[in-house]
Formats: sequence, C-alpha cells, structure tokens
Amino acid sequence: MTETEADRAPGPLTPQKLFEMMAGFKATAVLRAAVELGVFDALAKGPADAAEVAARLGADPRGTRLLLGALAALRLLQERGGHYELAPGADELLVSSSPRYCGGITAVASSQGEWEALGQLARTVREGTPVPGVDALAPDFPYWADFATHTTFGTLRAAELLADVLDPWARPRTALHVLDVGCGHGLAGYVLARRLPQARVHSQDWPTVLEVAARHAERLGVRDRVEMLPGDAFDVPLTRTYDLIVLGNVLFHFPPERAAALVRRLAGALTPDGRLVVVGFTTGDQPPADEPHAHLLGLLMLSWTRGGEMHSTAAHRAMLAAAGLTDTELHTRPGLPLRVLVAARPGSAG
Repeated sequence: MTETEADRAPGPLTPQKLFEMMAGFKATAVLRAAVELGVFDALAKGPADAAEVAARLGADPRGTRLLLGALAALRLLQERGGHYELAPGADELLVSSSPRYCGGITAVASSQGEWEALGQLARTVREGTPVPGVDALAPDFPYWADFATHTTFGTLRAAELLADVLDPWARPRTALHVLDVGCGHGLAGYVLARRLPQARVHSQDWPTVLEVAARHAERLGVRDRVEMLPGDAFDVPLTRTYDLIVLGNVLFHFPPERAAALVRRLAGALTPDGRLVVVGFTTGDQPPADEPHAHLLGLLMLSWTRGGEMHSTAAHRAMLAAAGLTDTELHTRPGLPLRVLVAARPGSAG
C-alpha cells in the first residue's frame, strides 16, 4: 500500500504535545548533568545503589539519588530493587570508552552557549540583534573547539558523502590540493585524503580549532599531508591555487552579500577545472516541518551573529554562478539533512 499525504500528515496539536515541548529542556538538563558527572561510566562497572554511585562519582549522596531516579524515569537507566544499571544501549552510546560513544555530543547539541542564547530568544527576536557580548565569528568563541572535538551524528556521513561525490573527478588526478575553509573537525578533507594518497589538505580555521583538527588528522593517518592555515577565511593568505575548495557549514554565518563575497574570493583561488563545494543546511527547499534543524539553526545565527541566516539551494547556486562557476550539481543522501553543491571553474586542468 502506497503512503499518502494524509498518512504522513502529523496529528492535531494536543495539550500533551505542548507540554512535552515545554518540559523538554528538563530531560536535556538531566542528560547533560549525567554525562558531565560520569554517571554512565560509573555504572559501566556494574549495578550499584545510589550511595555507591555517589561514592564512585565523589558526589553528594542525596543529589546523586535524585538524579538517578530522574535518569531511570527517562529510561536512560534501569532500577531494580534499589540498584541502578545501564539501560539497553547505554553501554554502547553513553559509556565514554565505547567506540560508538555519543555522550560528548551534548557539548554541541545542547551546548552551554546555545542554552544561554536561546533562553533569551524573545529578546533577540524583538530587538533583532545578537545576545549582548556574543560573537560566533570571534577567534576565541569557545563553541567551535567543542564542535570540532565532539563530532555530531551526521559528521562522518557527510564527509563520506562528499568523498563519494568527488571520487570520480578526483581519483584520476595526479595531484589534489584541497582547501577546507572553516574546517572545524577537518573530516571533510581528511576522509577524502585517506581515500586518495595524492591529496594534500590545507585546513583553515582559528588556531584553537586547528589544534583539534590536527588530532583528527593524526587519528585518520593523514597528518603528514595536512597544512594548517590559521586565520580569518576572508583575509588568510592564500599563497597557491587549489584543485578543490570546501565550504562546509560556513556561509550561513553571514548575510547573503557577505557570503557571496567569500565565494567570489575562493573561486578566484581555484585552478582551471577546479571544484568549489558548498556543504550545509538550507531552508526554503522543503516545507519547514521537513527541515526543522535548519530553521532552529537559523535562530541560533540570529542569536550569535550580526546578519547570519540560512540560505536556500537557489541562493547558493546564484552565489556560485555570480563567482563565475558553472555546472553546479546538487547531491543529497536519504536521512542526511545536509546538501552538497559542487560547482566547477571553467577551463582545463592540463
């Protein structure tokens, strides 16, 4: 039976749905506290009562008992006869020694900076200016080092999509110089370099972020083919041309005119037949209910930047075309909300 529009349509708004939205921050707070305190690591050693968990954590017994009860209520732990143990899946996803550990992502998905900024959202919307004293584009903005350190659920998938898309064009080339602008974790370039031994990656970002990116490059075995370019994307010296330039989740930090200026600058640093790739969230390509993360991210840009906002695929295409780039291709992957736009600089690589 074919699914119809009516089948996919959400049910009517109810008081219960509203309450879940109103109280959702409490569950976030409980998970954040548990990760910060190391509750899941403590229980990886085996079931324990509240007093023993408190001793393992070096925390207050009463506070620990109340937190454990809340964690059990949220089904992150199980309680049996006064003893607490990890819920199914928690050993894999919330114990820090697990290869699939996700707990660190709380520093990004529910960061302290977002927590404080969105708590003032009504003021920000009313006045149309970012949170006083906050500038996401400042070199010392702490969120970016956390973002680079704790890669999110879609980070590796996005890097692999980019590598898959570029592989047919890149593999035959005898040399491949990649500039990753605002690289963050750097995986966009490093996953590609791991596949292609001729690739050399030039990672641009703030110095504190590049320290984190270097560790990712080392872990992936490509550090010897990575050059770090500390500084601002708008004025960092570009001393050579590049076969491939990647802009991953960068342009929405700027208003349209400023974003277009960055695209023009980078397009001028491409070799003939080079590629400029825009990877990121967009709004306006689907109904808002189908791209919720992008719209929420847009509010964060309102809170953290002066003029930053989400751009549509059509807007990105226009920026690329205005910079003299052609043959723009759009690539997506089911279940991944990011879009990949690949544009070419006319000319022959030979």
